[in-house]
Amino acid sequence: MRLHKKFFLVSGISLWTLAVVFALLPVWPHVYYRISPRASETLASTIAYTVTEEPGTINQPSPTLTPAPTPTPITLPDFDPSLPEKDGLIIEKIGVRGEIHEGADWNTILKQGIWRVPNFGTPDRPGQPVILAAHRWGYLEWSAAFRKLNSFYSLPQLVSGDKIKFVWEQREYEYTVYSTETGTAITDYKANLILYTCQLWNSPVRYFVYANRTN
Repeated sequence: MRLHKKFFLVSGISLWTLAVVFALLPVWPHVYYRISPRASETLASTIAYTVTEEPGTINQPSPTLTPAPTPTPITLPDFDPSLPEKDGLIIEKIGVRGEIHEGADWNTILKQGIWRVPNFGTPDRPGQPVILAAHRWGYLEWSAAFRKLNSFYSLPQLVSGDKIKFVWEQREYEYTVYSTETGTAITDYKANLILYTCQLWNSPVRYFVYANRTN
């Protein structure tokens, strides 16, 4: 009888512990930020250096002299004065709808939301990809509503074929995802648009989404 009681007691405690762990798992990043105030700053630096550590992969000079290819003219979407004047990213599948922020001070800009990595492309200028980065969980001071619109928390839910909209200078560019991957660096700079975020808290592994323009 005692063995049965002990078995049920241990089983009950184990199940209760598992239930608590699974309940806390989604909010653990927010708890982590509270007990470690500099966690977000650390993540911001690793997000920023994901691209800047790989400058040699961009526009490597050819070892032989060859005629420069004639640039293909780009067709711009129609100008739409009803669109916001501030540039923005819209990913309806995961609820992202945030402004895109510019500048080299990544630590300050990532606190504001989505960052366009400088020295790369813009939608109206082909040749290099547009690269956008954002926090996965964000900062403790972010509200739940702001986090939903401006973080890349649900970026791993995107799959090939999903649509992304990019409002740039009141023109709406549409992109289609063709590939996703995890790793420590971008591997495909031929994409028109690259999005990335942290995979887990302070892990060096990133989640990358590659997309090409389709309008």
